[in-house]
Amino acid sequence: MVEQRSEQTKAVIVAKASDIPIGQMKGFTVADKKILIANVAGKLYSMDALCSHAQGYLPTGRLDNDVVTCPVHGAQFDVTTGCMVINLPGKVRKNVNLNCRFQAGHGIVDLRTYQVTVEGNEIKIRM
Repeated sequence: MVEQRSEQTKAVIVAKASDIPIGQMKGFTVADKKILIANVAGKLYSMDALCSHAQGYLPTGRLDNDVVTCPVHGAQFDVTTGCMVINLPGKVRKNVNLNCRFQAGHGIVDLRTYQVTVEGNEIKIRM
């Protein structure tokens, strides 16, 4: 099932663009939702900050290019799409479909992404 998002949602200022250098990520709470913002090669991406397996806080994990590794059990997610890249048993499950909402063993599901815009030095997220 594809998630429907209202075009009526407002963009929320989350941080300054200068707060997230290239190759880094940070966690934020926006409207009671934990999200992360990652800077991949100068472009900002946002997705849920909690791993769908054991609720590991992804901003404390490792970011390698566009893949974040959960600090709890090592599940990996593509920050550009929210898709799971490697599940816990280590099976490669790369899925480039932006509407990928499949479930793959151990309760891991792809994570929701959020639209990011930068106006001046302000990072805004559309929730």
